[in-house]
Amino acid sequence: MKLFSSALLLLFTSVACLPAYGQLNRANKDYEMGAFNLAVRGYLELLEKRPSNFEAMLKLADSYRYLNQMEEAQSWYERVLADREGRKSMVDEYPFQYAEVLMALEQYDKARQWFEAYAKVQRQNEENAAKGRQLAQNCVFAQNQMGQSSPYLVSNEYINTTSSDFAPAFYGDQVVFSSARTDLNPAGSTWTGKANNQLFMARVGDNGFLDAPVPLQNRMQDENAFVNVGPLSYGPEGRSVAFTRNNFIDGTRHIPTGGLELSIHIAQINPSGEWAEQKPFPYNGSGFSTGWPAFSPDGNALYFSSNRPDGFGGFDLYVSFRMGNTWSTPENLGPNVNTPGDEVSPFYDGSNLYFSSNWHQGLGGYDIFRAEQANGRWARIFHLGNLINSSRDDFGFVYDGFRNIGYLVSNRPGGRGSEDLYKVFKSADNITLNVRNASDGAPIPGATIDFINCGEGLFKADSRGTYSFQAVEGLNCDIVIRADGFNDAVFSVSATAGSRRNESYDIMLSRRGEEYIGKILNYATRLPVVGVAVAATNQSTNSTMQATTDVNGDYALALSPNASYLVRYSRPGFRDISRTVNTGEGNDRTVLGVISMLPVSEGADNYPVSDVAPRPGGVVGDGGAVSPGGESVPLGKGYSVQVAALNKPGLENFSDLTSIGQVYSKFEGGVYKVRIGVFPGRAEAGNALNSVKSKGYKDAFIVPEEGNVGAQPKSGQNTPAPSAAGTGRYKVQLAAYRNPQYFNPSGLERYGNIEDRQSGGLTVKLLAGFDDIEEAKQAWRQAKAAGFNTAYIVLDTGAGLTKVYP
Repeated sequence: MKLFSSALLLLFTSVACLPAYGQLNRANKDYEMGAFNLAVRGYLELLEKRPSNFEAMLKLADSYRYLNQMEEAQSWYERVLADREGRKSMVDEYPFQYAEVLMALEQYDKARQWFEAYAKVQRQNEENAAKGRQLAQNCVFAQNQMGQSSPYLVSNEYINTTSSDFAPAFYGDQVVFSSARTDLNPAGSTWTGKANNQLFMARVGDNGFLDAPVPLQNRMQDENAFVNVGPLSYGPEGRSVAFTRNNFIDGTRHIPTGGLELSIHIAQINPSGEWAEQKPFPYNGSGFSTGWPAFSPDGNALYFSSNRPDGFGGFDLYVSFRMGNTWSTPENLGPNVNTPGDEVSPFYDGSNLYFSSNWHQGLGGYDIFRAEQANGRWARIFHLGNLINSSRDDFGFVYDGFRNIGYLVSNRPGGRGSEDLYKVFKSADNITLNVRNASDGAPIPGATIDFINCGEGLFKADSRGTYSFQAVEGLNCDIVIRADGFNDAVFSVSATAGSRRNESYDIMLSRRGEEYIGKILNYATRLPVVGVAVAATNQSTNSTMQATTDVNGDYALALSPNASYLVRYSRPGFRDISRTVNTGEGNDRTVLGVISMLPVSEGADNYPVSDVAPRPGGVVGDGGAVSPGGESVPLGKGYSVQVAALNKPGLENFSDLTSIGQVYSKFEGGVYKVRIGVFPGRAEAGNALNSVKSKGYKDAFIVPEEGNVGAQPKSGQNTPAPSAAGTGRYKVQLAAYRNPQYFNPSGLERYGNIEDRQSGGLTVKLLAGFDDIEEAKQAWRQAKAAGFNTAYIVLDTGAGLTKVYP
């Protein structure tokens, strides 16, 4: 009887355990299939009955990680860690996943410690150890990024829902995206939520945000073709589309380790807008995914992401080229882009490649990067900063530089749903051009605004003759304004960083035969002078128009009748002239007449001399300026274009710039600053800057010129020699090194002297020689572009260095 009772008790205990065991199996099966919402439900039910089941607790925590519920994930991981027996379960990948959760929550110090510990435990597995070390370094990078400035601004789109909204793509002046929302399902649709998504289309509204979307279903010939589509990319002029068939689940992160099954398909878009002739991309395959397609601007290359075999890690980026009606064998973009981690969502704008990665140094999850090419290879990678990126997943970046609008996808805190669309734009100047008839000031409706020199197309002024655009940083080009029956006008735009100004300009077009004609001669030789910059400022409206003399010394200005203008003439090697011209009410178009300009050599006594007048090839003192021939250059106040900074004198390599203006070298702060000028106003210097950059000097910038200082040294006085280090008060602190052999100046020596300072066993590298904070800011921007992401400006007080910007 006793034996029977024991057997009965054992049987009862075993039967009681069966439901819990089956529950764990079912939850594990949901977990393995990527159904993390169902897995969470199963694990929670099990843990109500078996609260110390550490396997269920750890997989529940990881399920929350996949669902981007990082606070819940941290809570369950730490419940395991709080138990002595539970800590023994924190093996394999769980410590790494816990560290990823901490990083997502911006607990970077704690995350770094766990990544480092993981790397040590996994030292016998070099792949895992390297992963731990890399993510530990990423935590340090993320901390250094906090508080850094960014040229981008980011705003959550109003059309986002509580579901997943993702995969933005430009389609003409509209944006197509995918969403798991169910409030706008087309009539007859049978699906409802989590496992499905469909395409929508929206226009950019007057407020700059997307208007209410509409389903794209009527563009598909197959009624089911719109389901589970995205990301996608349109070819040139919207005549073709490459799209991804996906198995995304609403609420689950769109990350490669989440069980993704993706394939690319390509369709032609017929005149009625329907997607026709759909074909699978020939390099889809079984056993791996292929997705995130992105056409090049000309449509002849297709970039995509795939975890096909023989890559550098998980998902890598590839490119395939159009070959008639098919595509070439995919080419891996190489180890500078691809890593042991995952790279996804490429976007190529014709110059730069944007993509997301969970390995390159970032803030956590997937961050967005920009890659530059050098000699046909992807060479340099740049992090897009802490506004574009967050500690969560940031991907799906697209950007139209000319319209200054783009989008990204993120599941960062503060959003409306699982994944949200975010509007992206750069800080920019808002410029309005008012195209007017010079004779009477009347608007010229529909005037053509030609941006071809800027790499864009033709646009039209409105019925009031007005055209507005945003000039983002780096837009330096000449815009041509045309209208039937009128002479062309040129407007030079040079956008500076972060100015965000609203500016309006009157563009005066003269009717053919109605322009005002003038001529410039050399006073000494009576020959025409080519290349004279003529600027006429209307003294009533303060608007300025510009012209340049041709080989005959002739120029034309679209002046208004019965107006008074201040006209300035400037050319290197000649004395500047300013005079007032009144056009009057008559039809006399010759009031500008013939002007003779005096060569500098004929009237040099009228100018102040530099503080040191060196012999050709000699050394000039601080503040002095010399020409390419070594003669002293008299400098007035105004603006110049700085081209380079040299450690020793020498202008022989800058002879190609003499057609733009006077090339001179000014010794300041221990370096020889090569400049062109001096120009009376910033607008004239801006025109010169455009010309300088067109000759390949991409890093040139405008500086204020205060003129020569000091006095001519007495006869026999020794010429001062340059100091060995920069003496300017402002310096750019680049980085600090335990081993300075790792320092690579990356060409920054063109902008100033490289100085060393010792501090706490570190060698601090400084870019020195700036007496003006604005000049130091220009150098700081160049340092950031060269990869010194933590650079900042310091003031040398003599007693130490004080950070002053940013």
